[in-house]
Amino acid sequence: MRWRNLWFALLWVIAINGIQVPEAAARIVVGVSTVNVAFLPIYVTQDKGFFKDEGLDVLVVMFNAGATNLQAMIGGDVQIMAGGVPETVLARAGGLDIKNFWAISNVMPFQIYGRPNMKSLKDGKGKKFAISRFGSLSEFLTRSALRQAGVDPKDVTMVQIGATPARFTTLAAGIVDATILWFPVTERAKTAGMNKLFDLKELYPQWTNVGFVAREAWLGKEKEQATRFLRAYRRGVKHTRENREEGIRALRKYVGLDAGEAAAGYDEYRESFPMDGRILDAGIVATIEQETETGRLKGKISASEMIDQSFIHFMGKTSR
Repeated sequence: MRWRNLWFALLWVIAINGIQVPEAAARIVVGVSTVNVAFLPIYVTQDKGFFKDEGLDVLVVMFNAGATNLQAMIGGDVQIMAGGVPETVLARAGGLDIKNFWAISNVMPFQIYGRPNMKSLKDGKGKKFAISRFGSLSEFLTRSALRQAGVDPKDVTMVQIGATPARFTTLAAGIVDATILWFPVTERAKTAGMNKLFDLKELYPQWTNVGFVAREAWLGKEKEQATRFLRAYRRGVKHTRENREEGIRALRKYVGLDAGEAAAGYDEYRESFPMDGRILDAGIVATIEQETETGRLKGKISASEMIDQSFIHFMGKTSR
């Protein structure tokens, strides 16, 4: 009788209060377009468990180019793309419901290096240039630099190679004549005797290099998830900027840099990680202009159509 009474008492408590079942963490797959210093705050946020603190199960997946990352997001395998902001223009213009909603790194990091026989980008006519993929940021910037140097992009051969390390390998082997690189591979190019032909900072001093991108449908449906994601990420940015040694360790772990490269990379990029997520639209405007000129962009599209400012504004209010 005693156990029977206890059983009924337990049933009564459950009926009144309910069973407290832990809620499953929301799963978000984040595609990173390439393994690089620019994505450092993502690595730190993941390592520190800040996503988990927000009830999120975040899986970070590495890709070898922005174009393949974008395809994965379009296919639904990736919810948030961390990649080059300008390369989303053609996808948006093609009818895809994608939006840039947060800046990861506001700096122009790219430089073009060539074989020792190339002294200037003006020597580029008839040469082979390695890019990651057609339609990628690397192609757009290479074309922009060539035009600035007075070389028609039609007079060079663009070769799809993949991520930055692979492009440098083909350059060092003499398979291509020039390619676009960013830190730390730029340091390796110098050591290998390659010549710096052009610094893209000269052309684009105000530039959102990489940012978070998602489909509008997902942002609308999962606004609460996206907000929690950004809250965790912003915490990661703050931690990254304030903890140099942890940032250096993360670069060694995720990017595979040696101690010297990791320290130099941290110092070079630290100030580029915005706390407010503000997206500088110069890259988007430049991409629209160039792709319209090449004929690959049909119809009209504006930079404002490419950016969802609502998260930037909301997070700005909550941080005050």
